[in-house]
Amino acid sequence: MEPMHRQEIIEGLNVFRALESWGATLYAAWAERETDPHLRAGHLIIAEREATHARLLAERIRALGGVAGAACVDEVLAEQLDELRGVEGFLAQLDALKAVSERDRERMAGCQAVLARGFAAAKASDPDTHRFWVQLYSEERVSGGWYRRTYGELRGTRPRTGDLPVLAPEQVVRRAQSSVPPGEPAACTAVS
Repeated sequence: MEPMHRQEIIEGLNVFRALESWGATLYAAWAERETDPHLRAGHLIIAEREATHARLLAERIRALGGVAGAACVDEVLAEQLDELRGVEGFLAQLDALKAVSERDRERMAGCQAVLARGFAAAKASDPDTHRFWVQLYSEERVSGGWYRRTYGELRGTRPRTGDLPVLAPEQVVRRAQSSVPPGEPAACTAVS
């Protein structure tokens, strides 16, 4: 892998890590204030997933020889967190999140470009990191889908389901397999 690609990948992973850490903090804060047990559980499931992603991304950065640290998104995310953490009520929370995302879109454009360059560099030169990145993005879609669906349910534009933002079984298995160090047998295959 070219050093330039490696640096682009590390920078992109670090932006992703900062976003995941922010999400874990925000959704945990929302869960703390939530009185509805179903909504609280959804926030907590997603907050835990975000925290896990942040940890896994930091591990991948270190494996590539980088250091997880300050990211270009930090200032904007800190401001957004201060603004959003005290918002109460699921609909109000998502409306506020959408509003700050729209408002700060231009400020975040450069960081979004860093994320996109890192993803493209991984796709071009590091299949393992690219596969890992795609896996995390697939898990992000589960979380985002739950928030959109639940928003519609609470607004009355979708029927109530009672679903929670859990991963599909194949996503869980992929996660378990991706955590096995190269050359080590996975526990399930080692026994069979």
